[in-house]
Amino acid sequence: MSADAIIYCLERVSDYREFERLCSAMLAGAGYHGIEPLGGTGDEGRDAIIRRDETGQRIIFAYTVRSDWRVKLLSDCKRVQEKGHNPNVFVFVCTEALSASEKDFAHAYVAEECGWKLDLFDVERLRVELAGPQRHLVAHHPSIFSPPFFPQRGGQSLVVSPDIVLIDHVDADHAMATWLSRRLTLSGFRIWCRGTAPLAGEDADTTIRALINARANQYLPVLSSASVEDTTFLERCTIAATRDNFVLPCSLGISPERRMPSRMIELIPAAFMGSWQVGLDQVLARLYGLGIKPMPDSDRNRQIALRDFLPTRVTTVKPEPIVANLFALQLPKLMLMFELGRPLSIAEALELRKSWAFVELSPGRLVSFSPPPKPGRSEISLTRIAEFPWADNPERDGKRTIDLAKELTTRSLDVVCARKGLQFCEDRQVFYFPQRESGDWDQMFQHVDGRPTSVQLTGERTKGWGDTASKFRYQLAPTFRPQKEWDGSWNVVVRLYIRVTTLEGVLFEGKEIGRRRKVVSRSWWNKEWLARLLGAVQALQTELGHIVVGEGAQRVVIETKPLTWECPVGLDALALSGMSDIGEEIAQVRVREEDDADNEPPYLGKVDKP
Repeated sequence: MSADAIIYCLERVSDYREFERLCSAMLAGAGYHGIEPLGGTGDEGRDAIIRRDETGQRIIFAYTVRSDWRVKLLSDCKRVQEKGHNPNVFVFVCTEALSASEKDFAHAYVAEECGWKLDLFDVERLRVELAGPQRHLVAHHPSIFSPPFFPQRGGQSLVVSPDIVLIDHVDADHAMATWLSRRLTLSGFRIWCRGTAPLAGEDADTTIRALINARANQYLPVLSSASVEDTTFLERCTIAATRDNFVLPCSLGISPERRMPSRMIELIPAAFMGSWQVGLDQVLARLYGLGIKPMPDSDRNRQIALRDFLPTRVTTVKPEPIVANLFALQLPKLMLMFELGRPLSIAEALELRKSWAFVELSPGRLVSFSPPPKPGRSEISLTRIAEFPWADNPERDGKRTIDLAKELTTRSLDVVCARKGLQFCEDRQVFYFPQRESGDWDQMFQHVDGRPTSVQLTGERTKGWGDTASKFRYQLAPTFRPQKEWDGSWNVVVRLYIRVTTLEGVLFEGKEIGRRRKVVSRSWWNKEWLARLLGAVQALQTELGHIVVGEGAQRVVIETKPLTWECPVGLDALALSGMSDIGEEIAQVRVREEDDADNEPPYLGKVDKP
């Protein structure tokens, strides 16, 4: 855990859009005047730009929260080059702490490969800006700099940043105070009002006093017959009045004999007793007179807020097929029962399951969809004692027949996996595609649109960089879950498990499994997963379009074409063309690896038995 609160929060950013806004605001204050945020979809590797600065230079900005900052830097540079943007300066912001050698690499790469000047902001450089000249930005981005490191009151951060017009009132004056709050907000001012603030679980007086000290640049107490009777309210007025040019009373009309704090008696209030509009005009004149101006680009800020609630339309009124990881299943109508006369040993059961799918109803009694294979040398004598329509019999020997059907389907698919050359991992209890003698398992398959193509079901990856880089292997393993639908039809849910090992075949254990699997699949989206799913299922087919176990009426049949439906609306590919960038950022948003926390080498399990 980082000792510095700013670094700790930056390392765990979960709101990427807010991070983009923070970066653009920080860079604007760091000398990049005229920065134009672009973020969102279709940004072509650019999160912001300056089309021409005062010296005529074209500047492009890119931000990332990904831990593999090198990959992001290289890919953004490549995209900017491909799109022909040709900047003079490339500004790259990341939330990693970079060493001197890493910074040298980044500067050299951008200069030599792209011909641009690089301005690099890592997490330490961000901290320097946010802890010093631009500390006010910490208060403006509470979704990043959040409690408990940066406490909040009334929905506002308590980091010192006097930028809020604070409206204070008692309950009796709620209507006028909230009206004033909304009108000032529409004028572009940053407003905090007691009547609209989220104060649940807080003491209102303590909250208002804290905000007066940390965030208010002008204090507007609403004076009325009710408020001047509230001693706590008057105490806050007295405290605020100790600061010069800080208090602007808003009067709803009070009797001259009412006792007022001595420091406020000489202040001329904004008069709301006759017309609220007149009082509003006086408040606006006072704020402008003090140099308190609306937030810059208030119109743009409202548009940005609206875009957050009304994102880019990505659907079209055009039907589109939906492909599921479900495969239609047909089961025999009868189950067969066999008597062994004695319990099966563990070794006998394991050997028999390689060629026959069965379930033990009780010691010495087995049930299956099909008869056992012809006995070999190690003969196991089985006697067929009965057959029954399992769908009409909810239970058999104390077991639900629907559960027996599911297990027999899974066992049947295990038999197919063994016949097709998949290897069984005892540690993970899955059949996986092994590496072939000729190399990785490259599987030909027919895609959902009918075109023939291929996909790798095993492969090699590298985790880390430089001296810490380590290569490892992965193998895909299909898992099966048969299920019955509400209409009586059956299907099999197929998922892919990623099995990761060293180059020597040693299994990883503990947290290292997840870390390696993320390296393998971080660039796999729906279309990549679909290709691997289809490849894995079609690798098991026993005849074109089907996986068949058994013969005749005793066959278990699984279709290798996934179930599809037609959705009445489709996705707009053009609108989504830039989504992959945001998707990668979100996918990499800190489920941060805990290497720095424990610094322990990965524990390697036992070597798989051949």
